[in-house]
Parts: sequence; C-alpha cells; structure tokens
Amino acid sequence: MLKKLINLIALPLIALTSITLVHAAEVNKLDEADITVASRANDVKNNALKEALAAVFLKNSGLPSVVLNPLVKAQINNPEVILTQYGYYEKNGELMLKASFDHQRVISTLREAGLPVWGSQRPLTLLWMSVDENNEPSILADASSADIRSELAQESSNKGIPLLLPIMDLDDVMQVSITDVRGMFTDVLANASTRYQADYFAIANLDTQGVNVHYTIKLFDKNRTNGVLQPLISQQGDATDNQQATKRMMNILADYYISQYAIASTGRDVATQVSFTGLNNMTQLVHVETYLRQLSAVKSLKLSQFKGDAATYTIELFSSVDDLQRLLNIDSRLSQLDTVGSVESFYESKADNPAPKLLYQWLGQ
Repeated sequence: MLKKLINLIALPLIALTSITLVHAAEVNKLDEADITVASRANDVKNNALKEALAAVFLKNSGLPSVVLNPLVKAQINNPEVILTQYGYYEKNGELMLKASFDHQRVISTLREAGLPVWGSQRPLTLLWMSVDENNEPSILADASSADIRSELAQESSNKGIPLLLPIMDLDDVMQVSITDVRGMFTDVLANASTRYQADYFAIANLDTQGVNVHYTIKLFDKNRTNGVLQPLISQQGDATDNQQATKRMMNILADYYISQYAIASTGRDVATQVSFTGLNNMTQLVHVETYLRQLSAVKSLKLSQFKGDAATYTIELFSSVDDLQRLLNIDSRLSQLDTVGSVESFYESKADNPAPKLLYQWLGQ
C-alpha cells in the first residue's frame, strides 16, 4: 500500500520511508551553500564566501561555465555585496561555513549576463541503479547505507536535481529484479515506476572492471513512440571510482534538464494568455500568482479576467510559449485542459484572442 512521503533532505534527494503521488519537486535553498573550511580565519572565510556564491550561481543556472561569465565572475569576487548572512557549524567532525545571498540579485545578474535561469520547480527523477553491495549486485534502495547513496545525495544537492530512489518494499521486489535493472528492461521498470509518479525515470548500472568503474545511464519519460519507450539520453563511460562515476552520471542528467528547463532571455517580446479553472477563493488566486511569478520563463504577468472559478493571465515571457508549457506541465497542481473545439474557442475571434492560450485546472489549495 502506498503511504505518505514524509521527508525531503538537503536540497533534492527525496528520502523515502514511503511514497506519495508527487510530480515536480520544489527545490529550496537556492540562495545558500555550505562549504568545508579549515578554520575561521578571515582569508579562509573570504575564499569560502566566493566558493559559496559560485555554487549558488551554478544551482540557479545549471551551467558549469556560468562562473566564467565576466558579470558573474565580478560578483563572485565581491560576495559581501549580496551576502545576507553566514555562520559556522560542524558536520562529521569538519568545520562548515553556511552562506546565504540575495536571491533576486543572483537572478538579475544571470539575466543581465544573458544566461539561463533554472527556477525552483524542477522535474523529479526516479533512479533505478544496480550497485555492488557486500560483493553482491543489488538495486540501490532508499534505505541503503552504501557510500554511493550519500554521494548521490551530495551530487543531487550540488546540482539541484531532485531524485527518488525506490524503497524496494514487497511491491517493488515482486515487480523488479536486479536482472531487470542490469538488463535495462524498460517495460518492466516503466510499470514499476508508475506508483512513484515521478516525471522521469532513469536506469543506471555500475560495474567494476579491473581498476575502473564502467557506468551506463539511460533517461526516460512516460511518453511512448509507436508503443515503445525511447531513451531521452543514453550514455556510458569509465571512471576511476564510484564517486567519479556518480558525478559524471549526474552531470549527464543535469545537461539534459538544463536544456529543457533552464530559460535564457531571447530578447524578443513574447506574450501569451494562460487560464486557470478551479479557483474557488482568493487564497487559491494568490497561490497561482505566486507560483507563476517564480517560474523562470515568466518576465511579468497581469490578471486579465477573473470570472466564476476561472482566472486568465496575460504573461510576458523571457523566451517561448513552449518553454512556459514545459514548466507548467511538470507541476502536479496543474492539469492541462484541451481548449480545441470548446464552445468558448468557437466564439472567440482571432482579433479577440491574438495570443496563444493555455488552459489548466488548478488542483492546489
């Protein structure tokens, strides 16, 4: 039986003792970073603040090359200008510095530099991974104590990519075997992934070959082409150890998601209309507006109409309507409705409705 998801650790690796029906995850703490430091000396602190701000820029853009941009680099060299707070704490016997920065200043710097911005609403990925635990191949489960699980959590946090690991309870064990994962039997894993309701699922294998680790990773969504699941990405390579292999696989996932969801300004004036139904009170209207304003594709918005339980917004975009739609479609609080052939669309003339209109039902509170 499905239970409730009860915990979200660090940034994005979802800790499961159970499951809920969830889609996109909202990644928090995009304005802060934790850096290991040797001491509290001023020179060490100053370097750590620069490193922390670089990490924040990376989490908000996704591009590793973002720190090489002249505008971003100049800001990183003067982190105190947008520093909001910092402090020290200990973790596993190491001294850590936690620093927070002005999030709006970070975003405006990225926009001014013409770089992509990756918003807090990000797709959720279920990861089926085969690893060697106690010299036996096994499926990496959420409750695993293997070092690679903590390495995945760290990489997930560093890159701001929400991940789920299967809980491998009786339901999972009855459906999925280690052979299914190692053989990458996509139909079996697609069926087993349904209960988790993630936006994507990935299959990964790690094999020790001599002194190296060979890794393979494939990423899928739920859409089929001619009845067949086609991988969105399929890559393999060699690494020196599991830690390096994990970093490379997470880089591969990050590159794909950045290409789909990190939005850079095109410099063109693009606008559209989006309508939401199912709004029964002003609180829901406020939640919709708050949600829209944090989307990385949205430059500005205006409430054009509020009638009955429906609100229509005119939205100016940084890029394209397709980019906006990809972001809207990964939020579980929204269900897209078909406007083609509706009575309203029949009576609307092109003069009355010059911009493309998207229609969604709001399922949130």
